[in-house]
Amino acid sequence: MKKLMTISLAAVVVLGGVVAINHSYAQENNDTIGIDKAKEAALKKVDGVIESVELENRNGQPVYEVEIDKDQKDYELYIDATTAEINRVDEKIDDDDDDDNDDSNAKNVSNKSVITEKEAIEIAKTKIDGELHEIELDEDDGRYVYDMEFKTSSGEAEITIDAETKEVLEFELDDQDD
Repeated sequence: MKKLMTISLAAVVVLGGVVAINHSYAQENNDTIGIDKAKEAALKKVDGVIESVELENRNGQPVYEVEIDKDQKDYELYIDATTAEINRVDEKIDDDDDDDNDDSNAKNVSNKSVITEKEAIEIAKTKIDGELHEIELDEDDGRYVYDMEFKTSSGEAEITIDAETKEVLEFELDDQDD
């Protein structure tokens, strides 16, 4: 009987710790500056074409990684997700083998009738109730798509939207209970 009580008590302590950790993570996410402010801060530092924005956890701190293409160079900016302070900027020569030149690729996108990031997010929000953590305009099988990742109350959701037709191509909800 004592053994059963000890095991039960240990289970309660462990579960309580998991709930506390999960709660503190949720609080941390509510205090982030958001993707729009992260992009704004990044573009003040490097005025180019934003390729992607992703919320990451680095050394226990929430950080936005913003990738920008400018003048045949790729920049990765690491922005504190609570203060918008730029922590680090990495610069390298654009050596993407799949694109001849990302600047010309960006020009090709502007020549097509693609929806804006904001429109893509609005479409996604009709399917997902959550916080946007990552968005990227990408070329996939000859068409432009927005790949997005959201954090929801029940886990993560990923959605792909055709940037020309506004069609939802893929939608995946990963519940934390799985």
